[in-house]
Amino acid sequence: MTRSTSGIGIFRSVFELFGIVLVRFRPLQRIWAAWLVAVNVACLLFLEHVEAQVALGAVGVAVVIQVLVYQRRGFIRILGVTHLPWIPMLAWMTLRLDTLSARDGAFAVSLAIDVWDATRFIRGERRPYYSW
Repeated sequence: MTRSTSGIGIFRSVFELFGIVLVRFRPLQRIWAAWLVAVNVACLLFLEHVEAQVALGAVGVAVVIQVLVYQRRGFIRILGVTHLPWIPMLAWMTLRLDTLSARDGAFAVSLAIDVWDATRFIRGERRPYYSW
């Protein structure tokens, strides 16, 4: 049912990851993922601000780690832990910006989903649940 992804290149891995998230997820998850991608891409409009640069850096770190995990194990539930760089980034932004609320609802939802997936991975659900 699933195939090894260890032999594919980085760009193909990124393409497959985005394809899985934006095409194979259930509709509500797809909408959520598309919204997050759009918000992160919007940082490009504010590159002169250090906050946008840091946010794009966190996205870059997450994508690189996701690609490495995906290439070795497929689309497994532990991929959500790659969002951990967002925690110190948001803490830094919260301390830096008066306008950013520490109770960002969208981040809380994403973090809750990631925690649930990581818990399921730890409990033994290690088989890829999406494949291209």
